[in-house]
Amino acid sequence: MKKIIFISVFVMLVCAGKVSAQFGVNIGYALNSINYTNFGGKQNMNGFSAGLSYDLRIKDEWNIFTGLTYSQFGRKNTERYGLGVETDSYKHGFLDIPIHAAFVMEVLDDMNISVEAGPKLSYALFGTQTATLPNGSTKENIYDKKNNISPFNVLAGFGIGIQYNHLRFKMGYDFSLLNQYSGIGNARASHGGLSISLGYIFFRK
Repeated sequence: MKKIIFISVFVMLVCAGKVSAQFGVNIGYALNSINYTNFGGKQNMNGFSAGLSYDLRIKDEWNIFTGLTYSQFGRKNTERYGLGVETDSYKHGFLDIPIHAAFVMEVLDDMNISVEAGPKLSYALFGTQTATLPNGSTKENIYDKKNNISPFNVLAGFGIGIQYNHLRFKMGYDFSLLNQYSGIGNARASHGGLSISLGYIFFRK
């Protein structure tokens, strides 16, 4: 059901009226912080993002920035105990749809600066923890129902961007609005972080 909501929102935005719009692709670096308050601590993970952008010009300098982005993060911890070594590997993959209001100001004929803010819908396509010991390894699905951690999240974010001709550089930050943990007690699970990307804008219609 949540996947259907993602697709429906994206299609709705793409098809919304005959307004000025521009399409693009982007790729970049992302730093994701996954927080397990009161039961797991904080995990900072480096990763990458890649996706499609779709900008709707509503009126004058006001736009809606949206799109579809895939991001993947991971980290590895190694601990020694006695004569043995345990290595824990974490990997997460997310599909995101930002829906940001943006103010775009033209500073030169071929250059503009944008400031944006708004919500982002996020769904974890996968999340795994692999523990490797001297006598073997185990792999766990972090978003398994028994862990009471939802793969769905809503974040709020803001960012700035500079576009010159077809190239656009963007930097932003998102933080979680939901508690993804639904188990007993006052524990909390959430994620958010920093993103830096370089995009190529194909055309404006």
